[in-house]
Amino acid sequence: MLMRKNSVFIIIATVSLLFINSQRAQPQSPDVDNHRFELGGQFSVLNISTVRGILPPSPIVCITFPCLIPVPFERSRETEPGFGGRIGYNITNHFAIEAEVNYFPREQRLDGGREIQGLFGIKAGRRFEKVGVFGKIRPGFISTRTSAFRDRRDVACITIFPPPAACFEQTRKREMDLAVDIGGVIELYPTSRIIIRFDAGDTIIPFGQRSFIVPFPTITSGVIVTAPAETTHNFQGSAGVGFRF
Repeated sequence: MLMRKNSVFIIIATVSLLFINSQRAQPQSPDVDNHRFELGGQFSVLNISTVRGILPPSPIVCITFPCLIPVPFERSRETEPGFGGRIGYNITNHFAIEAEVNYFPREQRLDGGREIQGLFGIKAGRRFEKVGVFGKIRPGFISTRTSAFRDRRDVACITIFPPPAACFEQTRKREMDLAVDIGGVIELYPTSRIIIRFDAGDTIIPFGQRSFIVPFPTITSGVIVTAPAETTHNFQGSAGVGFRF
């Protein structure tokens, strides 16, 4: 975790220096002056942090609420493929603002899936004749399709922990969390209007509590566990094509 925090600080410092240098830029090239707007699309992959419960061999009977016996969790990662679009405006030859939306259609995880991501922020760096190198900071949101559980009125359940899934009615809902994308961008310019772009960075997501069903040896319906809130660091990379106009 310390290495991740240090990496984020290094990226932030790099982007800050690029922004300062952009203020000292020479007059813009004719390409940027004539074609300030950019519109493009990209394929993206998000290596997102996931959790699952590691349960004891038998249910725990709780006499009081809340039950103070914790359920351990195992954390892993899954790579989610997706696609999206981007629009930007070049304020100068070294500084731009941009907005991006991505959709990750898979729904295979216990703690969520089918993410919709929206980002808006700055891109600052150096543009040469055929290549550009930039840093980026883009806050936004990520909306995930997750499970929600409510008590079933037609079932009588005893108080055990973790609670059996049969005691609850499961629905699907969308939950929105903050997200911040910090990283770097490399652009190639085969012509004055066409952009080939590659992004890589850390997407920081402070997830709230997440509930899901996990299998249980003595309960056929499984049981419901709730993972605590946490802030995760998730690698995200993308490649796409854009056009200036």
